[in-house]
Amino acid sequence: MKTIIIALFLLSSTLLHAKETKIEHVLNAYIEAWAEHNISKIDTFYADDVTWYDLGTDSTVKGKAKMSKAITDAFMGYVPDMYWQKNGDVFISGNTITYEWIYGGTFNGKWGDVDVKDKKFSIKGISTTTINQEGKILFQKDYYDMYGFMKQLGLLK
Repeated sequence: MKTIIIALFLLSSTLLHAKETKIEHVLNAYIEAWAEHNISKIDTFYADDVTWYDLGTDSTVKGKAKMSKAITDAFMGYVPDMYWQKNGDVFISGNTITYEWIYGGTFNGKWGDVDVKDKKFSIKGISTTTINQEGKILFQKDYYDMYGFMKQLGLLK
């Protein structure tokens, strides 16, 4: 009986590890698509009914087409040299992964009514991403340092 319990424990641990590996693999490939600045590739990671919550703007976007445009416009639109890298802790619970990251580059564009030119920035954030059974992003929630971002752009003193 003891041998059966140990075998079941090892089997369940192996299955859990495989699930974590799949989720991490999806996330790493998603981040790689961002590093390539490949919007059409980024788009392939979203489920049709994906939801994105952005704390910095306190907005929620639903649906693959809307999210793809909103998230790439927000993070790539005025930052052609953008980078986004995992940095720090990664936590996995079921099919949800929470991870720390750094996002930065050179901002060139409008922020509200203000023209911002050639402002380098680097901010920290945390995202929680839920992956469905098909390996597509179902939910993404981004939390980041908006104050630090605006300060680096010269919008706050």
